[in-house]
Amino acid sequence: MSEAASQPVRLAPVRGRALDGTPCRLPGELPGERTLVVVAFRQRHQRDVDAWIELAVGLGVPASPLGAALPMPTAVIEVPLLGRRWLPARRLIDGGMATGIADPMVLARTITAYMDPVAFRRACGLGGGGRQVEVLLARRDGSVEWADRGAPGPDGRARLAAALAGGPGEDQAGGGGGGEFQPGPGSDPEAGPGR
Repeated sequence: MSEAASQPVRLAPVRGRALDGTPCRLPGELPGERTLVVVAFRQRHQRDVDAWIELAVGLGVPASPLGAALPMPTAVIEVPLLGRRWLPARRLIDGGMATGIADPMVLARTITAYMDPVAFRRACGLGGGGRQVEVLLARRDGSVEWADRGAPGPDGRARLAAALAGGPGEDQAGGGGGGEFQPGPGSDPEAGPGR
C-alpha cells in the first residue's frame, strides 16, 4: 500500500447478510480461503465494484459461492457497507437490491452490512474516507494479503493477477487504480445505501 499505515490492514469483523438471505460473519465465514472482498460505501461505487469482480472472474475466480463446497480456494464477494442509520430500513433496502439484481449468483456473493463506516475503516486500518471502493484479498483469519482502492484502472488486471498468484504471506501493495492512497478528511458517517 502506498499509504503509510499505523497498523496493518485487516478485514475487521462484519455481521452481514447475503442478498439471498444467508447470514454471514466475516472474516471467519468468507467463502474462500482467499477472498477478494470489494467494499462499497456509496451507490455510485457499483461501477468500480463490477469492474473488480469482472477482472477477478476473468482471472479464474469463481463468480459466486452459490452451490460451491466451502471454503473454496478463492472467491469474490461484494460488501455494500451502509451506515447504521439505514438499519431500520434494511428489509426494504436489501429487498430492493435483491429485486433489482434477481441473479441468484450475484445475490449469494453480495453481503450487506449496516455499521459505522468510519469505525469499520479504522478497524481495518484504512484511510481514504470512503470516497472509493476498497478491495481486499483477505483470508478467513482477517489477514489481508493485498489491498487496492478505487477503480482498477488500466493496470488493474496485472495488479490483481499478481496478487492472486502470490500465496499466503505475500504482502503485496496495490497501486490504486484511482490514484495513490490519500488520507481523507476523516469521516463518512452518512454513507448511504450502496449497490
